[in-house]
Amino acid sequence: MEDMFELMTIAETGDGKVSVRLGIRLKVAGHETVCPVIRPCDDFEAFEQESQFLIQRLEQMKQKARTLFKAPSSAAGLQIGPDMPAEEIWGVLSTMADETMWVSAFNELSVSQRQAVAEHVLTRCNVFSGKAAVFSRRYDSETGLMT
Repeated sequence: MEDMFELMTIAETGDGKVSVRLGIRLKVAGHETVCPVIRPCDDFEAFEQESQFLIQRLEQMKQKARTLFKAPSSAAGLQIGPDMPAEEIWGVLSTMADETMWVSAFNELSVSQRQAVAEHVLTRCNVFSGKAAVFSRRYDSETGLMT
C-alpha cells in the first residue's frame, strides 16, 4: 500500500526556521493533494504532542467502530433479528430492567436498526415518561448511540 502520510515543510520568512506538519495524501478524480492533519510545529516536541493528539482521536474512532461492528444484541442475549420492525425492537428493549444492559443492547444494534428505533421512539412514543424519556435524554443523534 502506498504511504498516505507525508511530512510537509513550511519555510518561514525572516530567520529561515522551518515548520513541519503531518499531512495525508488525498487522491480524488485524478487529482492529488496533501492535506495537513496537525498544526505547524517548530520543534520535535511540538510535533510529538500534535501527533499524540491525532493518535488519541484515532483510538476514539476505533472504539466507535468497534461498537458499530459488534454483532446485534449479542451481549444482552436478546433475540432481535435483522428484519425485525423498530416497534418490536423497542418493545423488547423497553422491557429490560437494567439500564446499563438496556443501553448496551441498543448500542449493539446495527446502525440501521438504531436509526429506525430512534425514529420510532422520538416520533411515536411519549418522551416525557418511562423508558422513552430516558432514551430521549441519553440518545446522541450524531453518533446514533445512547450515552
